[in-house]
Amino acid sequence: MTSAAPSMGGARPVKVVGMISLGHGLNHLFNMIVPPLAITWTKDFGIGYAEVGAIMAASAITSASAVLPVGFLVDRMPARHVLVAGMTLISLAVIGLCVADSYWQLLAFAVLLGLGNTVFHPCDYSILSATAPKAWLGRAFSVHTFAGYVGFALTPLIISGALLWWSWRGALILLGLMGLAMAATFWFNRHDLRDDRDAAMAQGSERKRPGIAEGLKLLLSLPLLMCFAFFLLVTIAMWGFDAFLPAALFEHNGLPEVMGNYALSAFFGASALGILIGGQIADRTRRHGLVAAMGFGIAAVSILLIGELATGPLMVFALIGLAGIGGGIVTPNRDLIVRQVTPPGQIGKVFAFMTVAMDTGSTVAPPAFGLLMDLGGAAWLFRISALLLLLAILTVTATRRVHGRMEIR
Repeated sequence: MTSAAPSMGGARPVKVVGMISLGHGLNHLFNMIVPPLAITWTKDFGIGYAEVGAIMAASAITSASAVLPVGFLVDRMPARHVLVAGMTLISLAVIGLCVADSYWQLLAFAVLLGLGNTVFHPCDYSILSATAPKAWLGRAFSVHTFAGYVGFALTPLIISGALLWWSWRGALILLGLMGLAMAATFWFNRHDLRDDRDAAMAQGSERKRPGIAEGLKLLLSLPLLMCFAFFLLVTIAMWGFDAFLPAALFEHNGLPEVMGNYALSAFFGASALGILIGGQIADRTRRHGLVAAMGFGIAAVSILLIGELATGPLMVFALIGLAGIGGGIVTPNRDLIVRQVTPPGQIGKVFAFMTVAMDTGSTVAPPAFGLLMDLGGAAWLFRISALLLLLAILTVTATRRVHGRMEIR
């Protein structure tokens, strides 16, 4: 990858990174709506935790099914147009959740939310890769991911405040309107949102655009399959942990529902801090696998101790904070590993492929962990999440070695 084209210099990269990151924050905020409402929805709709997990799975299944075609689409048409459409759809889906009066309606709007979710990773990474100078691409990725985790962190606070002083339905309609305003912002600034196709064209790669067969061959190469396995394991571990953390702390540690939601916000806030630290590290080292191993090692041990130690709220929050920082440090390094094994002009499909892994993990984790919760196995939520993070270390540390051997050949 080269730095962006000359016209991409000046202050415009900062503007674009900020705008794309803000949209990513809203995307994550929308994706985190269900976990803080899990206990409330079991009461309001007369369902169990497994059914709440199925709502999250419905969104993830839709996203996993559609994101790869969207990734190929992003490599062939302006990413900005796809991004505007996706932001509009996901915002309308959130508004739909607010008016739902049955479990089946919740499922239907969750499907629409998943469809809107497909655009963000392929579009965002394509635009960021074409815009941010190579010297601070790691920090650009970290700001993007930081904004996503801020969105994660804000959702439980917003929902908890709404449950205490307003209504969860009112909060959702307000959030949906914010998303529509973001879609309008993207549209009015669409000429600034150049993408990886533009960068590839600037260096001559666009003249031989790879076909679908070549794209699939790239995705099935060993380095990208290792990356896929990493994203899958991490998502199952973290999404299972995130989705039922308030409920698990309530059932296993005896913390009130509102405090559990605050703990979830604390986790994402700590993760956001870790992401900023990881962005600085990512631009200063090439040993991204070692950074990932250390970060996930800290996270895994901290998560395990939450379920194993009979501790009070202060220690629980401290361990949650350590887990968030450790996991957060990994993410910019993870994104750079994927970027380094991706040829110019193909980043849309590659990050879409990674999103398939995340959506597959998001499909598996909520129903499985929800059933675990219904069976009274809250402690196992922490144990299984920690084990999966340790397994993920093996995949991310192997990716760069495999890629290096293939380059030598």
